[in-house]
Amino acid sequence: MNLFDVYPQLNREQTHVLKDRALRLIALSGLVYDEQAFYFELGESRFWGHLPDGGVAIGVGTAKIQPDATHPPHRALVRHLRQQWQCEVDLFPTGHAYVLGADKQVTVLHKVEAGTPYLFILTAPQLGGSEMPDALVQAVYLLPLRRWRDQAGASRTSHALLQIQREALERFLEPADWGLDALLAQPWATLHNILSLPDTARLRPVLVLRGLRDMAQADAMPLHLRSSDADKR
Repeated sequence: MNLFDVYPQLNREQTHVLKDRALRLIALSGLVYDEQAFYFELGESRFWGHLPDGGVAIGVGTAKIQPDATHPPHRALVRHLRQQWQCEVDLFPTGHAYVLGADKQVTVLHKVEAGTPYLFILTAPQLGGSEMPDALVQAVYLLPLRRWRDQAGASRTSHALLQIQREALERFLEPADWGLDALLAQPWATLHNILSLPDTARLRPVLVLRGLRDMAQADAMPLHLRSSDADKR
């Protein structure tokens, strides 16, 4: 989908990363968190990669859905999380947004409309063709957790979830991947709803989390994501 069809307010932005560019929206993502932790989901087994040593690589990312023209984007994410994660979330109204370009440069959009995603991550398209866009875009919303729909919390979702304490987010993002045992040994990491994972599994942050890593390395990580004490609701 055309990014500007979904978010027409972006047509008013004059920054070079958006203006007069062909940008294709490929996914909507939600960064779910509470005052203590961020919550990420592990990729399903059919998407695991195979490593040369016989182990598997498992992607770790945010809740994600495909955009459509039927539902308002953030409401579709809220519905997905209610059904798949068994939780209720709100939309964080930031008043500004970030764009992480394919060149890893960060642009701030000031005074954005309510309902605008918190972060747009642009990546270069991998395939050619006459209608190839200038970049592919993933839109990321900040979705503070209101409550789990079951007292068991994250352990009763239909997805395997990784809980990372907020103060440890950048520490988690530093390496390209984590061995399963090494990650579980960290006091700030908890896996929920895991039936079985190979001991040799390596957990690898995927697109949104890699984008946050790029922002942290550029010293451009938003304050709200750095500490549980920043920008509290």
